[in-house]
Amino acid sequence: MRKYWIVTVGLIATLAACAAPTPAGPAPQLTGTNWSVTAISGQPTIAGHAPTMNFAADQVSGTTGCNSYSAGYTLTGTALTIKPAAQTAMACEDAAVMTQEQSFGTALATVAAVRTAGTGLELVDAGQKVVFTLAAAANPPLEGTTWQLSAIVSKAATASPVAGSIVTMQISGVQLSGKACNTFRGPLRIDGSSFKAGPLMSTKMACANPNESAQETAVLTGIEAATSYAIVGNTLALRAADGTGLEFRAA
Repeated sequence: MRKYWIVTVGLIATLAACAAPTPAGPAPQLTGTNWSVTAISGQPTIAGHAPTMNFAADQVSGTTGCNSYSAGYTLTGTALTIKPAAQTAMACEDAAVMTQEQSFGTALATVAAVRTAGTGLELVDAGQKVVFTLAAAANPPLEGTTWQLSAIVSKAATASPVAGSIVTMQISGVQLSGKACNTFRGPLRIDGSSFKAGPLMSTKMACANPNESAQETAVLTGIEAATSYAIVGNTLALRAADGTGLEFRAA
C-alpha cells in the first residue's frame, strides 16, 4: 500500500466502496443465534443435510451436513470474517452431500459481511454476492426428539457410524431408551447441563456383524460414561469428563 501515496480522495472512496460490501440496515447480533443454511451461492441445500451455523461470542460451529466444524470469527459492524475452520473427517456416504460439504467449506472462506434478509440473514462476499442464505433454527428439545447417532468421539479420533447402521435414542422424563442392534433403556437424571444415565439394560440379539457389535458397545458405554450434554443447532453432544463421548442429530 505504501507504493501509492498520491491518490485523490475520490479514488480512495471508490476503492473503499469496491473493497467491501456495505449491507443496508443495522448490524445483526450473532452471539447466541443458531441458523440453518438454506442455500449456498444460490443453490438450495440438501433436505435433511442442511449445514448449520451456531454463533457464540467469537466462535461459529455446526455441521457441514456431514461433518462437524468450528471456526473463529470477527464481526465489526456488518463486516464479518470467518477464520479457517477445524473439521472432523468422517466420510459422507452420499456423494451429493460430500460435494455440498466441499462447497460449504469453499464458500465459508469468502464471507466478508452479514446483512438481515427478512427473518433470516445473508452472508455475502466482498463483491456483495450472497454466499449463504440463513434461516433461524431453534434447538430441538432434549425430550421428545428422536436422536440419531452421528459420531463417536474418542481421544484419538472422531468416527462415523458403521455404514448402513442406524442408532437412535429417545428421552422421556427420567427414562432413556433407544436402539442399536438391540433395544436398550435405563434411568436418566438431568440437572442443568449435567447428564447421568444408567445402568442401561438391553436385549441380547446378535448384531449383523462385528463392527455393529463393537459400535453398540461403544454407544452404551458412552451413554453411561457421559457427565454432561449440550444441544447446538440440531446436534446433541454427550461428553464424559475426559472429553470422549457421542454426538447425535435430530432425526
